[in-house]
Amino acid sequence: MAAKKLGKIGNTKVDGSFISDGFFNWKAGTEKFRKHDESECHKEVVERLVTLHATTRDVGEMLSAGHAKEKADKRKQLLQILRSIRFLACSKCGYIIY
Repeated sequence: MAAKKLGKIGNTKVDGSFISDGFFNWKAGTEKFRKHDESECHKEVVERLVTLHATTRDVGEMLSAGHAKEKADKRKQLLQILRSIRFLACSKCGYIIY
């Protein structure tokens, strides 16, 4: 079971019928769903889902913040280059680095 191997499910009492094996006995389906809903494995995953949103940030926000910082850094570099060019032009230097 991939989720268990990756550590996404830490409970040892995992019911394979809902995760890896599939479900075939539809006559006892409602009972099986109720048992799964009350299982420790299901409760653990639901708790992780609820706490995941509180502990992680939105990818868009993270990318926007990173992009904004990079943009500010590039703007500072450009301003420094423009100051250097203006200094060289004002100092009547005979050459400009291309």
